[in-house]
Amino acid sequence: MAVYRELLEYMSEMDQRLMPGIQVGDYYLQKLVYEGESTRTWLANQVSVNREVIIDSLNRAVHHDEAVIAAYLSDVRTKAQVDHPLIGSVFEAVREEGICFYVREKISGDTLEGKVLTREKLKPEEVVHLLKQVADANLYLESKKLASLPLAVNQLFISDTGMCRIVNMAVGGERDHAVSTQDKVMLGQSFLKVLKTDEPGATRTRSLLGYMADSEREIPLTWEQVKELSDSVERQLVEPIAVSPIKSSTMLIKKAGISKQKLRNVSIISGLLVLVGLVGVISLREKAPKRRDLIDVVMVDVKEFMKGQKDVRLREFTIDAHEVTIGEYAKFLKDLTPDLVEIIQHENQPDYKISYIPEDWDGMYAAARSGREWNGLKMSVNCPVVGVDWWDAYAYAECYSRRLPTQMEWRAALLTSGSKLIDLKASSWGAVDQESEDITVNKIYGMAGNVSEWTLKRSKPETDPMATDKKPVICGGSYTDDLKATSRRWLEPSEDDKDARDLRRPYIGFRTVGQPEYED
Repeated sequence: MAVYRELLEYMSEMDQRLMPGIQVGDYYLQKLVYEGESTRTWLANQVSVNREVIIDSLNRAVHHDEAVIAAYLSDVRTKAQVDHPLIGSVFEAVREEGICFYVREKISGDTLEGKVLTREKLKPEEVVHLLKQVADANLYLESKKLASLPLAVNQLFISDTGMCRIVNMAVGGERDHAVSTQDKVMLGQSFLKVLKTDEPGATRTRSLLGYMADSEREIPLTWEQVKELSDSVERQLVEPIAVSPIKSSTMLIKKAGISKQKLRNVSIISGLLVLVGLVGVISLREKAPKRRDLIDVVMVDVKEFMKGQKDVRLREFTIDAHEVTIGEYAKFLKDLTPDLVEIIQHENQPDYKISYIPEDWDGMYAAARSGREWNGLKMSVNCPVVGVDWWDAYAYAECYSRRLPTQMEWRAALLTSGSKLIDLKASSWGAVDQESEDITVNKIYGMAGNVSEWTLKRSKPETDPMATDKKPVICGGSYTDDLKATSRRWLEPSEDDKDARDLRRPYIGFRTVGQPEYED
C-alpha cells in the first residue's frame, strides 16, 4: 500500500515510523499514551468515521522476532473473539512492511483509578452494581475458556449512568485462575477506598469487598459468587423485597405497601405494553397470588409418643404448622447482616459456604411474586422454599431463635391422633396450607409431601448396619416421589459437593421447632 511505503521515510534506529501527527491508513495518530518494552499505545482518530480509537503497536526492536510477533498476533486473534457488551471491542489488525498493530475501542468514562485518586465516593448499590457487571464479563470469558491478563485499576471505566466497561485483556493460551483471584483482590481493595460507609448496605458491601480483597483466603470467591452476592445486596437496596404476611412464630412480618414511585413505574410500563399491542396478553394473564395469613405453630405433647419408647428423652415442643415459605425466606435474606451471619452460622460451616441464597433464587422468587411457573411448578410466595442446603436451613432457624427438628421430634409430631403412628397421604406441590389429605388432626401441613425436609442431626443409616459414617437425614416425601410421612433418607454428597449437607435440591425444604417458654 502506498501510504505504508511512504512511511518508510520515517524509519530510524529509534523506530519513528509511528509518531504523533502522521496518518497510517485510516488512522491519524494524535499522541503516545504509553510506551513499554515491546509495545506502544497511541490515541488516534479513525478518519473515515471520525472517532477516537486506541492503537497498540509492536516496537521496531521486536519486528524481526517471529516468535514475539506470532504471540502478539495470537493475542490479537483471541481479543477479536470476544463479543461482550461490557468488554472493549477490537476493530482491526494490521501487519504490513514491518508495521504491526491492532486497533481497539476507546472506552469513554472515568476510570476506577481516577475515582480512587480523586477520593470520589460511591454508594453501596453503585459499587455492587459495578461488581456484578465485572463478574458477568469474567463469567463470559470463563464460559469461552479465554485467558486474560491481570486487570489494572486504570482499565476499568465507569460511565455517568453507572455502566462499567473494561479494556479487552484477552490473550492466547490457557486460562489462569490465579489471574482471576488477582483481579478480585484488586477490585476489592480499590472499591473499599471509594465506598460510602455511612449509607444503607455499606456493611454488607464492605464485607463482600473484604472477602475479595483478602489474598490469603484458602478458597477465593468465584465470579459466580461475586455476581450472586452483589446481586443480593443490590436487590435489597434498590428494590425492597415484598414479603407474604404469614403469621408465624418463626418471624415478625410487617405489611408492605406499594410506593408512589412503583405505581408510576407500573403505569409507565403498562402504557408501553399497550403501545406494542400487548393489551390482549395482559388481560388474559393470571393475577399474582393473594397473600393470606397462615396458622402458627403447633404444640406437640409427647406423652403418647413416649409410651413404649425405651431410653428416649423428649420434651414437649412446638413445630411449624407448615414448611418455611418463599416469602418467609425472602424476609430472612433481607434481615441478614454480616454481624448477624457471624452469630447464626453453624460452627462447622465450611469456609466456602458464604451465601444463604437458594439455588436459582432470582427465578424462583420472581415466579412466586408474579404467580408464574418455575421449573414447571405453579408458584406463589406461600409455596415452600426449596434449593436450600442444610447450612441455609440451620442459619434460618437460628436467626429466629428456632432450630431444625430431630428425627425423634418428627415422628412425635405425627402422633396427633392417638398412640398410633400415622402415615399421611403425600400432598403435591403447592402452597404450604393447601387442602389435602396431608394434614394431621392438629393441623400440621405437608409432613408427607409437598417437599422433603431437613432434620437437625446426622446419623448412621439404619438401612446399612455396616455403615460407620453419620449422614444428614431428610424426612417425609415430596412432590417428586411416593414416599410417606414416616420416610427417611440418608444423603450422600454429590460429585460437586464435599459434604452432603451442601446438597441443594428443588424437592428439599424445611420447617423449624422450638421448646415453649414458661413464666414462673
